[in-house]
Amino acid sequence: MAAPEIESFRGRLLRELDRVVKALDGLDGAAVNWKPPAANANTLNVLARHTFGAALDHVVRQVAGKQITRSRDAEFAATGATDDIPRLAEATKREIFDALEDFDPRRLGEERETPAGTRTPRDYLVHAIAHAAEHAGQAELTRDLWRSRSS
Repeated sequence: MAAPEIESFRGRLLRELDRVVKALDGLDGAAVNWKPPAANANTLNVLARHTFGAALDHVVRQVAGKQITRSRDAEFAATGATDDIPRLAEATKREIFDALEDFDPRRLGEERETPAGTRTPRDYLVHAIAHAAEHAGQAELTRDLWRSRSS
């Protein structure tokens, strides 16, 4: 089992990813590919794929130092079916779980230089949670806007 602080980060992040999946529950293709009429808005399809890709990047690559395969551009260009989202979410959660399972908590405060300045693995975990929570909220709002529009 992961150290308590890491388990706390991991549990919270996985719950945020579950919120994204739940926001798509029961919606058809039109709903998950509808974009609210607001600047910089995204579809539920895009929000889900981007949230999972970013979580992998923040945790698996930035924190655990493992390679991932990701195309941010493809996440934002996503259209069409979303029946693969539950499988994608489970695979993402499994990779995050595994990446943090044996992570040494003494490394959480290790500073490293990045293009954005000095960061620690703890910084990346906090950012991963905040980022996923932001997009989970956007997904819930987009779902609610879709429902109010079509009722």
